[in-house]
Amino acid sequence: MPEISLSRGKIYYEIYGEGRPVIGLHHGMSCVRTWKDQISTFGGQFSFVVYDRLGHGRSEHHVPYEEEYFENSADELRELITELGFDSVHLCGLCEGGAVALVFASSWPERVKTLILPSVGYYGDDQTIAKCEQYFHPWTELSESVRNRLIGDHGEGYATLKWEAVREAKPYVWSRSYDLRPLFGSIEAPTLVMGGDRDQFFGIEHPIVAYEQIKDSELCILPGAGHFLNEEAPVMFNEITMDFLQRHAEQPQ
Repeated sequence: MPEISLSRGKIYYEIYGEGRPVIGLHHGMSCVRTWKDQISTFGGQFSFVVYDRLGHGRSEHHVPYEEEYFENSADELRELITELGFDSVHLCGLCEGGAVALVFASSWPERVKTLILPSVGYYGDDQTIAKCEQYFHPWTELSESVRNRLIGDHGEGYATLKWEAVREAKPYVWSRSYDLRPLFGSIEAPTLVMGGDRDQFFGIEHPIVAYEQIKDSELCILPGAGHFLNEEAPVMFNEITMDFLQRHAEQPQ
């Protein structure tokens, strides 16, 4: 099992294909498995790297959500990229993974070739908080399919602890103090902002505000798609993201 020991714990990762590196960052309650429908497409033309962020999947368990969660996750990404020998990468971050990618791109702009941000929540407001309250029920009230998905991603026992830790900490968009909009002005990489017109958590104003405030950005709203774009509409998602990457990717250094 490929692992790398970083300063805050061991990280599980997988690499598919060869060429310019594209890093996939999963959403907050998932793991590398969320990218299963992108492996053959991305790995066919790039070196597609996916990893379980600390506290997820097969990486070292780490339940608490510390105050500087996104900054620590971005630094974890920096360490991983360095250990793998990449000077700069293309980043594709889904939902919470996109927030990590955005923080990383703001902190180390020279290391980001392009930025792809599907289904990212950029700030907390009454609407998103209400939707989180409706979705994050206690473990015992979750449907069997949701519990099985979480157990498959994180393992028996830990999945329950992780779910309840999220409900207690209320991280990411589940807080009115959360706001990534001040980072928009520091993004230098070409950026593809994506959203679904039926996103269960974020209104269409989220991708629109990112598109309007991030320079050199493009906007794509997928029709009939909900929050998990890469799983719900994989063919359309792959075609759009690959077109963006091919237009902006440079030759290997």
